[in-house]
Amino acid sequence: MMKQKLKKQNTIPGLVLLLLMFFSSFSASLVAQERITGVVKDVSGAPIPGVNVLQKGTLKGTATDFDGNYSIKLVPGQKKLVFSFIGFKTQEISIGGKTVINATLEENAQSLDEVVIIGYAAVSREKVLGSLGTVKAESIEQATPVSALEGIQGKVSGVQILTNGGPGEGLDIRIRGTSTFEGGVNPLYVVDGQQLEDIDNLNPDDIESMEVIKDGATGAIYGTNGANGVILITTKKGKPGDLKVNISSISGISQLVGDIRVANTRQRLRYERLKAGAVITGFESDTLGILRNYSWDLQKLITRPAIRQQINVAITGGNDKAKFYWNNGFLNEDGIVMNSNFRRLTSNIKLDLNLSKNLTMGTRVNLTFDEKNGLDEAQVFVQLVERIPYFPVFEPDGSYAQEFGGRQNPLAETLATRTNRNYRAQIFSYAQLQILPKLTFKATLGINYNFSKYNNFNPIITLNPATPIATGQERFTNNSDLQQESFINYKNKWGKHTFGAFAGMQTQVWNSERFDIRANFNNEYVETFGNTDPLNIVILNGTDNYRNSLYSLFGGFNYDFKGKYLISGTFRRDGSSRFGANTKYGVFPSLSLGWKVNKESFLNKIKTINNLTIRASYGIVGNQRVGNYEFTGAFEPGFNYNGLGGIAPSRLGNDILKWEKTASTNLGLDLAMFKNRLTLNVDVWKKVTTDLLARVQLPEETGFNGIRKNVGSVDNRGIDFTIGGTILKSKKFTWKSSFNIAYQENEVTKLDGGTPFDSGNYRIEEGQPIGNIFGYKNLGVYQYKESNAYTPEGIRLTPNFANGTFVNYTLNGAEYTGTVRKMQVGSAVLAGGDIIWEDLNGDFSITANDRQIIGNGLAKYFGGFSNDFKFNNFSFAFLFDYSFGQDLYRAWDEARNDLNSNNETPGPDRIDGAWVNEGDITEFPRLKRVAQNRNRPNSYFVTRGDYIKLRYVKLEYNLNKDLFKTIKGISGISLNLAVNNVLTWTEYIGWNPELGNRGNPLNPGLDNLRYPNDRELIVGLKVQLN
Repeated sequence: MMKQKLKKQNTIPGLVLLLLMFFSSFSASLVAQERITGVVKDVSGAPIPGVNVLQKGTLKGTATDFDGNYSIKLVPGQKKLVFSFIGFKTQEISIGGKTVINATLEENAQSLDEVVIIGYAAVSREKVLGSLGTVKAESIEQATPVSALEGIQGKVSGVQILTNGGPGEGLDIRIRGTSTFEGGVNPLYVVDGQQLEDIDNLNPDDIESMEVIKDGATGAIYGTNGANGVILITTKKGKPGDLKVNISSISGISQLVGDIRVANTRQRLRYERLKAGAVITGFESDTLGILRNYSWDLQKLITRPAIRQQINVAITGGNDKAKFYWNNGFLNEDGIVMNSNFRRLTSNIKLDLNLSKNLTMGTRVNLTFDEKNGLDEAQVFVQLVERIPYFPVFEPDGSYAQEFGGRQNPLAETLATRTNRNYRAQIFSYAQLQILPKLTFKATLGINYNFSKYNNFNPIITLNPATPIATGQERFTNNSDLQQESFINYKNKWGKHTFGAFAGMQTQVWNSERFDIRANFNNEYVETFGNTDPLNIVILNGTDNYRNSLYSLFGGFNYDFKGKYLISGTFRRDGSSRFGANTKYGVFPSLSLGWKVNKESFLNKIKTINNLTIRASYGIVGNQRVGNYEFTGAFEPGFNYNGLGGIAPSRLGNDILKWEKTASTNLGLDLAMFKNRLTLNVDVWKKVTTDLLARVQLPEETGFNGIRKNVGSVDNRGIDFTIGGTILKSKKFTWKSSFNIAYQENEVTKLDGGTPFDSGNYRIEEGQPIGNIFGYKNLGVYQYKESNAYTPEGIRLTPNFANGTFVNYTLNGAEYTGTVRKMQVGSAVLAGGDIIWEDLNGDFSITANDRQIIGNGLAKYFGGFSNDFKFNNFSFAFLFDYSFGQDLYRAWDEARNDLNSNNETPGPDRIDGAWVNEGDITEFPRLKRVAQNRNRPNSYFVTRGDYIKLRYVKLEYNLNKDLFKTIKGISGISLNLAVNNVLTWTEYIGWNPELGNRGNPLNPGLDNLRYPNDRELIVGLKVQLN
């Protein structure tokens, strides 16, 4: 009997077609009467693309194309067109009986008529009294970013963004310093009103603008979530008019920039001979031998040219009843190190509906999938710099060599898989009702869901040959959070007074489940857990589930008189499930004042000054980003006592645990001159964080490692400065430039009991900044064994020799015959070739008591310098960013150079520049494995981390429309060429001086050898269809 074959139907193309037909229907004009066309230009005669053209009193509108052209069909209503665009003054023109209307827009660099949504109220930009940094879509696009934060790097004063290396690794962002001891150091992200803890899944092509709230008063309306600053993100939305399709394609190729010096076989053999006490002569035999020349360039072997492909297809359109925006994006980014890759698929749809004159609704749905393939940096990069160079990399048959002499093969280690997949869905909907002409009610609902699967597989080649069993790990994480808000807004204007107020409530609930297992595999041919013995699967401690919630009430007001004197305030009360009954609630108020000096009679006649505003604000924000249920004790299963399984206490609770609070003061000045051609912004600020949350160690007798407590206070203070403007402007040429710089200081002002504590090799203590590297100060190398000689007061003596024989000591040129003291480490008296350690307490014994601050990882100054040029259809842009004042701790370099293991190979400078014989003047100590030269951290490996980066250059050309005017449906084509990470000026000898903290705010500047730096060449194409 013949089986009937069923043909599998592919429903995707049909679904896409239906959606296109659905959205296209919005663009159909209901009652078209006449068509108006025209061109929109600036005062110099240059066309302006993207200008919104709206028929006043209706929702009928369109936007100009690349050449400033527009076409709009009128519907019954007012006979006026409204032209608006960010950076220009809005203009209204009566239609009359005209069919062609051209408009000239006057530039307004401050965009003072633009509205900004902060918290739960719309505020005119000229009335924003806090410190706000703005980056628009055009500027974000210049960076050709993979992640959203790359688009604002170096463009907002007081905001430092640092890379963590590797595709898909994300970036660290700090807004006005470090204000906490724990991991909750990132800002709050608000995407179209939805509050999120990260934006890793946000496609940069979907962003219309990013607003960085830096001061506490403006951020106080977000309460507990605003302690580290707030970033407001507005995504692109549909515009009334005909259906438009925007297609962009990017292709890039990256390669390794710079390298790390490693020892070759000749240097390794020299090291082995010197370590064994052999005498090195000027003549070395068998310099052409196979062994001596067997040195692999491992950095070249593990790296590759890497390809990036990025495609976006956006469809937009609508009419007076509905507007939509739908963008689908694909990204595939290979890393320059083998087996590292990042892929991302995004689909973002935004729909806005005008159901009636008084009721509007909308929704945004963002669906993403991303997959990151990484590697074990410790096993690849650290093994690369420490490996014995003559160890085999390949077997005779060309396969990778296994671990040898306790050293893994870095090339083979790249075969170990570290794969992380994320399936994310974000939905945010709103409904707004105009109850009265001056009163509106709005309700929102946001859902954020993330399912993550992590796989770790170690093939046999990466493991110890003595235990040749492939191993693996699998972790499932299921996270979701729900946000619901309801609030009212009131606005009124009478005479010279303008008043607005709002009030509402918010509920947020987070849920998380995690299941983590590890097992040995039957073989290495199948990397899934179906290839394991179920009886050998181990459930790891990371398996758990939890829930937490936040309930908030809030309100606020703003008032101005004559548009000159402004005041605003907010109040928020948050209740968090992460704290006990008596400390559950936190109150976060703010107050802001402003004075528009340019509107005073003594200044309003000075036409060169367009804006002069003095601002002052004070606000309190909170932080509750700690573990769940830490206010109470916990029990966990999996413990054994006398062979019996059971549960046992695993955590000691603290029922008086309470909120961290940060009080922020900001004084600011805004200046705009020469028809807004020149703008200047200065902010002087201070943040005081109290009741810092941290985990404190407990005595072993308690049976617990530590307890979460409120332990102290930290101050941050600084100055943000930005100056920018249009330097030159004519009909064909425009030059815009911007420079920003920030200065910051940090100080720990109070600790629990005044007792310092350590975080790794970093010391946190009162009166000092966060980020102090705490170790031993290296003063050089003893030239002779007799060089270790001091007076009882600790003054070092000078040894004198005659014909190589020691004669005497002198002090200040005179012979010294008094008591001679010698420095020692433990029982070892330091000899020639040993490190001269600074003895802080003067007891001639180097111990832990002689540790001191040898550097600090926080930057003092940082900022950026950007320039944008436009000439006819060409545009050119570049960005420098910089960071000064920070130290970097080269832990990777110290580990290979302290001779702790015979299987480590020191760096080439350490070998060739080591002390060998009495009298040698050298930078490095002798090549003998002795404890007295291995104190850590060693100040020699703490170096300046200053850098200046030419972050990107980009050249773009918009093809003249005459070239494709015969091709129906194409309204614009542009080509671009860019280079990212062009040049770096630094004295740092590692791969990259730009180091993120990876979530640990207490260890800035720690380099355990990160993913290497790359340079990327990019070509791009953009096409607009209509």
